[in-house]
Amino acid sequence: MTTTQPSTPNDPTVIDLAGEETGDTRKGIQSIEVGGRIISALCDFQYPVPLKDLAAAVGMPAAKVHRYLTSLARIGLAHQDDQSGLYGLGPMALRMGLSAIERNDVVMRAGRLLRALALEWRSSGHLAIWGERGPVLIRTEHGGPPVISTMGLGTVMPLLRSATGQAFLATMPRSAIEHVIRAEQEILHWDDQKVAGLITETQARGAAVIEGDIVPGLSAISAPVFNLDGSVACCVTLMNPKADYFQPGHPPFEAFLREIARFNHDWGGRERATS
Repeated sequence: MTTTQPSTPNDPTVIDLAGEETGDTRKGIQSIEVGGRIISALCDFQYPVPLKDLAAAVGMPAAKVHRYLTSLARIGLAHQDDQSGLYGLGPMALRMGLSAIERNDVVMRAGRLLRALALEWRSSGHLAIWGERGPVLIRTEHGGPPVISTMGLGTVMPLLRSATGQAFLATMPRSAIEHVIRAEQEILHWDDQKVAGLITETQARGAAVIEGDIVPGLSAISAPVFNLDGSVACCVTLMNPKADYFQPGHPPFEAFLREIARFNHDWGGRERATS
């Protein structure tokens, strides 16, 4: 009596659990990787999509994508609208995203960056977030001799005359900071043209640079860290007692820009257009 061996399915979506368990673990599980491609495509679309568009995006037959979506929906990573039939991310995907964000709080991570840069360049520095009356200092670091000043936690920095303020000025939506601009313009007797020029200059440089305006002889530089939605999370500011230390064209200026750009890229923060 002859026995027939079960044939190997031609359908690549059929999972050979025995093979996966006994094979080289470094190879991974292909079906999970394919599912990851589909989830990634759902993220890229940023809105619910029909099956055919999703299949085209991942370069797979619609029938195959549908089988994956069925399983992804069962575990909450995908969702199909009952009325429109369109596919989007499910509640588990939302939970995973929020959990990842909580573990990668951008301000907390920016604080570690601030400390590293302050130590590297033997400088003082601070983090600031936007408050109702302007930039508010929430963390300070001293990588060298402390800078003697009246600035401490909770200090509201000038918007137009500090490096920290100018970094916010160049990247925050005008509607959110207009009241602070007007108040400082009245004190400084600056017209709109001077403010506009300062914004343009700061944006072109990629960072705000101040020489001795707040503390005589102090060179300061500041640039923003962005949230995932493109809004400003905080600004990182460094101060060095050496005159012109952070001036454009000097190595510390270029290095600071690279470090901030690398941080934003690795975190996923991207600047959005201001208005």
